[in-house]
Amino acid sequence: MISILIPERNYDCRLLVRDLVEQCVTAAIKYEIIVMDDNSSLFVDENRQINQLPNCTLVEQHQHLGAAKARNTLANMAKYPFLLLMDCDAGVTSPDYMQRYLDHIGQADVIIGGLSYNATPPDKEHMLRWKYGRNRECIPAEVRNQHPYRSLLSFQLLIHKDVLLSHPFEETVKDYGHEDTILGYTFKKQGVSVLHIDNTLEHMGLDTNDVFLQKSLMAARKYLSNPVFKDTTLANDVKLFRVYRTIRRWGLHPILRLAFRLFRPLMKHHLLSGRPSLFIFDMYRLGYLCLVNRLEKSA
Repeated sequence: MISILIPERNYDCRLLVRDLVEQCVTAAIKYEIIVMDDNSSLFVDENRQINQLPNCTLVEQHQHLGAAKARNTLANMAKYPFLLLMDCDAGVTSPDYMQRYLDHIGQADVIIGGLSYNATPPDKEHMLRWKYGRNRECIPAEVRNQHPYRSLLSFQLLIHKDVLLSHPFEETVKDYGHEDTILGYTFKKQGVSVLHIDNTLEHMGLDTNDVFLQKSLMAARKYLSNPVFKDTTLANDVKLFRVYRTIRRWGLHPILRLAFRLFRPLMKHHLLSGRPSLFIFDMYRLGYLCLVNRLEKSA
């Protein structure tokens, strides 16, 4: 019936797996859960306990694959026709989470439940990631279905195995950076149907402000370095890149680059504080793109 596939790196996902097992047993379905440890150095022994749970397997990789390749590898290992992929730092918050997916199986090639964040603000060290998630990622299904491919997040999705094997994750994106965008664009081009439903998992593993900022800059830089973003239609699916292209078309990038050079320390200090502005976050990434593009062209 269903294979639940979870790439994991340096995260204790035992509670997630136990909750999923309990719901699969309650739903009386055939299932398997495969967790792939992507060359972790933390929680190795703890996650090995997953092997003791019914129909659960921990596969240990001794070379870092990256999330995209790990997901593709898991898809090839799966024995059931429906694949439920999710990130390891997800948390089950609904007692009928699995049943909601079962109720929608067959209605589309890809079904996406969405994600949520705890309503209680975290400590100031994790405020930027939490604020970004609450404001930019927690979107009701009714809104997501207006642009189903643009709203695709691989944090969790249910997909037919044949569809994913035919349209795998882009493995050139090894680290943090827009594999969701590329997959959504591929689905759109190939006519793969996508349905969004309200069946969220909670994002539990918040990055610190500094780590999230660095990951965001890494993802932004992928726009300049990854050849797949030469496709303007794909690039326009990401608001940040769409605005960046407009800035360049209007010839405003030198002004933004200069402003970024002058105010970068002040902006960074603000973003790492306990009250970050998402507008400043966006301007920081745009300024970074303008600066890096100039440096790479002059190198």
